[in-house]
Amino acid sequence: MVMAEPPVIRPALPDDSTTIAAVVRAASSPLMRETTILGGIGLDGFLRDQMTSESGNRFFVAEVGGHVVGMSAWRHQGEDLFLNYLFVHPSAQGCGVGTVLWVRSVVLIGRSEIRSLAIDVYEENIQAASWYRSLGLEPVATRLLMAVPLAEESDRHFQWTSTYLGEADEVYARYGFSQFTLTTQRAAYTIGRLGQKYFRGPASLMADEAALVALRRLDPVRRVLCIDGQDSWAAASERGAVLLGRTVRLKAPIERVLARLYQVLSASGSQSVQKTPASVDCD
Repeated sequence: MVMAEPPVIRPALPDDSTTIAAVVRAASSPLMRETTILGGIGLDGFLRDQMTSESGNRFFVAEVGGHVVGMSAWRHQGEDLFLNYLFVHPSAQGCGVGTVLWVRSVVLIGRSEIRSLAIDVYEENIQAASWYRSLGLEPVATRLLMAVPLAEESDRHFQWTSTYLGEADEVYARYGFSQFTLTTQRAAYTIGRLGQKYFRGPASLMADEAALVALRRLDPVRRVLCIDGQDSWAAASERGAVLLGRTVRLKAPIERVLARLYQVLSASGSQSVQKTPASVDCD
C-alpha cells in the first residue's frame, strides 16, 4: 500500500469491532491466535463488549482513506502503560502506520503518571521484537508457552468443584473463550478455555493431580496451556509437555521510547504527530 496521506489515529468505536477483528486475524500469527483470545470465533463481539463496558482497556484504530488498517489496545499496570496488542494489516505494513499509531495512542491516553512502557512479544515474531528493541525497550523476563497433557483417567476419588462453569459455557458459546474457577483440596485455580485445544492454567496446576483429572473429565481432548518461567520446564517436561514457544517482556522508560519514535517520524518526514512536552498531560 502506498499512502497518499498520513494515517488518522482515533479512539476505536464499537462499530469498528468487526473490522478490528479482521485486522487482528490477518496480522497475527497462528501461534498467537491459538494461545490467546485472539483466535476466538467471537472476537468481534468481545471487542464490542469491551468498548461498551468499563473494562479499563483503551482501544485505538488507524485509518487510511477512511479504512481501518491498524489497531492498538492498552491497559494501565500501576505506573506502567502496557501495550496489549498492536496490529497493522499486512497490506499497510512498512508504511509507518505502526509508529504513528503507537505515538498518537500514547498522546491520546495521556502520560502524566506513566513512567514506563511494557509489552509482551512472541519470540517467533522476530521483526516486531527487533523493532521494539530499536525503540529502546529491553527484555526483563522470558516465559515459556507449554502444552501439558491432562492426567490419565483414574479410579481414585478426587474432590473438586467448579464455579461459574454454567456462565462460562455461555461466554464460550459467544466468544470462543471463557474462564471458570476450579477448586481442589490443594488450591483454587482460574481456568481459561481457548478455542478447541486448550485449557489455560497456572504452572502450579501441574502438581495437582486432582485438578488435572477434573479437567480431563470436563474435556478429555484438551491440553493445559501453562505460561511461566524457565524454572517450570522440568516439571512440565516430566509430564510430557510440548514447548510451543516463548514470550519476552520488554520494558523501557516512556520518554526514551517516545523520543525514538519521534526520531523515526522525523526521519520519515511525517507531519501526522505533533510532539508535546514531557510534562504535559495530553488527554
